[in-house]
Amino acid sequence: MKKVLCRVKKWSDSKRFLFSSLTYITVAAIILTWFLEYRYYINDFAKTWSFVFGSPLVFLFNAFLIWLILLAIWGVCGRPILTSAIGFVAISILSYIHIAKHNSRGYPLLPEDFQLAGETSTLTKFIDVWSIIRLVFVIIIVCALLAYFSHCYGRRLNLRHKQSKGKHLLLRHLAPIRLLVIAIAVASFMSSTEFVRHNEGTRYEDIFLGTHFTAWNQNRNYDDNGFVLGFLYNFQKLELDAPEGYGEERIANIKKQYETIAKSENKKRFSPSDEDVSLVIVLNESFFDPTVEFQGKKFSDYYEISGGDVLPELHKLKKRAATGYMYSLDYGGGTANIEFEALTSLTNFWTNTVPYTALIPKAGTVPSIGSFLKEQKYETLAIHPFNGGMYKRNIALKNEGFDSFTTEIEMDYTEHEGDSEYINDRSAYRQTIDALKKSNNNQAIALITMQNHTPYNESTYTEHDFTVLNDDIGDWQKSRIETYLQTLHESDKYLGEFIDDLDNLDKKVVVLFFGDHSAGVFNKTNDSGDKEVRDLSRITPYFIYTNYESGIESDMLPTTTPNCIVNTMLDKLKWKKTAIHYLADEACSQEPILTSTYLEGKDFELTEMLQNYQLVTYDILGGERYWIKNK
Repeated sequence: MKKVLCRVKKWSDSKRFLFSSLTYITVAAIILTWFLEYRYYINDFAKTWSFVFGSPLVFLFNAFLIWLILLAIWGVCGRPILTSAIGFVAISILSYIHIAKHNSRGYPLLPEDFQLAGETSTLTKFIDVWSIIRLVFVIIIVCALLAYFSHCYGRRLNLRHKQSKGKHLLLRHLAPIRLLVIAIAVASFMSSTEFVRHNEGTRYEDIFLGTHFTAWNQNRNYDDNGFVLGFLYNFQKLELDAPEGYGEERIANIKKQYETIAKSENKKRFSPSDEDVSLVIVLNESFFDPTVEFQGKKFSDYYEISGGDVLPELHKLKKRAATGYMYSLDYGGGTANIEFEALTSLTNFWTNTVPYTALIPKAGTVPSIGSFLKEQKYETLAIHPFNGGMYKRNIALKNEGFDSFTTEIEMDYTEHEGDSEYINDRSAYRQTIDALKKSNNNQAIALITMQNHTPYNESTYTEHDFTVLNDDIGDWQKSRIETYLQTLHESDKYLGEFIDDLDNLDKKVVVLFFGDHSAGVFNKTNDSGDKEVRDLSRITPYFIYTNYESGIESDMLPTTTPNCIVNTMLDKLKWKKTAIHYLADEACSQEPILTSTYLEGKDFELTEMLQNYQLVTYDILGGERYWIKNK
């Protein structure tokens, strides 16, 4: 009889324990979801309040997903207070990474950002060490308070299950329940998020509670749907689904079509090797022109800057070079995606991921301007005055046909701007000039600079030549903009020195120069409700310069995205092109600005030609690679 009563008592205690634990986890899930949204909005209470009470069903669904995660953790560890502590630590770290990215780039944390996890030591250079110390301190304090709460109130609230000896131990008959809870939590989470994790990826989708999922604007996704749903929505980008109509025969027909075009059109063009001309492609980090005008809008109408011309050398080049504007794929970041498009003439429009880290290392050989010129006996070299593993460039550039890669370790010139962590553009250009001088052969050089990279600390320069006069911008933001303008000015000066060195070089050289994106400091334009004003934050300069008489001086170049700029250069020089370049040629004619942010609100038709472009891009990066295999 005593044994039966004991079992009944144990089961009764277990039920109270389960009920109190589930109640605690439910409350913890709501609090942690609120905390996550608060951190997402960069500690803005008003915006958090507006989301929670403006979209209560969406907030509660986010909380439900957090609750399922906590439930699975509880099934593993068996202690609800420890579960909430683990949840708090995870959200604190996750939201810290989000804030660091948002402050530098203006975009939320995305799943593909974790593809850079192997480069943590490199990425910490972009983060304030004291902010990490503060984060650790807060985590320790909160966890200590939770431990104290567990000690004082856990037993009273039945949040701990004890044997008579006083040792923490869940009764054996609860083990199957815990396993069942884990299974139910995981299955419920996967089924509850299936609709968002495997969405169609169209530009607009009304798939949940009347809210919009917007493929082209992740800030809006997170704002409308909460951090959890916004984050999960982007998981579909980590996998490439075959486009409709994909198959070996279709790729073979496309390849045959454009190889025929190439054979015919190339008869009218010059071979780069026959002209004995070397090529330097310069991706200048965060290079932006504050005098930009686009679609009838002027950047100077939104930022009043005193101190004169920030980029006098660039503006002088307009008299000697073919110049234009590039519509960047991103704002404040995304360099590797822009670099990928520029060098390969493929597009990230449909893949919508980070090809350098997610696709190219697995794909193997990828056609590019590097591999094209390598076939014409050019020496191919990439120079990047930073860590070669960043964005897996050491793998990606090799797969694109660049045989040699000079990083910060191998560089002979390592000058910095003030206390900046990055090697400056003067050193990068000098390294490039030396490479050109050391070889008598034709060369194709890809230079990716670092000087203008975030952060923009006021202490970088002892004096600032430019002042932001706006009254509607805070002092901290003004300081960042003024430092950025100063580093732009110095970068422009070094560009002038580079052009002078090329003019004195006993070697014919073509330079394709472009800024990859603007710095993420122009919130006034980037956060505007007017799309055409937002576009101003995405327009960067590019030019084609030759140190010999080529006949393209002072030409105006089309405004286009990075996938088209090498093709534009090849056309201006009348150089022969590959089948992929002719494919890109037609795509660029139909959609010269092929990026979601620009096409927002515009009619977009997937024509047969654009579908061909999509199919070939998929085939090379994530498909069966019929284009490469079928010689």
